Amino acid sequence: MCLSYKDMRSLYENHKFSCASIAKLDGRSETTIYNILKCLNVKIRSRSEANQIFSDSVLINLYNMGLSYTQIAKLLGTHFSTISKRFRLLEFPARSKILASAIRYNDTEFKRYFYNKTILDDLTELVC
Repeated sequence: MCLSYKDMRSLYENHKFSCASIAKLDGRSETTIYNILKCLNVKIRSRSEANQIFSDSVLINLYNMGLSYTQIAKLLGTHFSTISKRFRLLEFPARSKILASAIRYNDTEFKRYFYNKTILDDLTELVC
């Protein structure tokens, strides 16, 4: 599925999607999306700006809801390493493996509870 340039711009600027997330939706490479956005004169976020799109409290709340770092990364359209680095910088204590396995959402539950318009709209509002 090829997104229109207008949709790419909107996803990047208004909804704070990363180039990688847009690439997954579009089917083209991350580099291609980056180059398209540059040609459209979209101001590309620096790495530090990209890492601060979501506040620490949003990340902590999602984690406290039982989401793993990987699930948080999927939901926010970023990479696992970005999330784990932010938690390390916060010196936020990780769950024990026993607790993590007891509360972990499987893929079906994760998609059902967190990939819905209400949750995604709420996250978008927290960014803007």
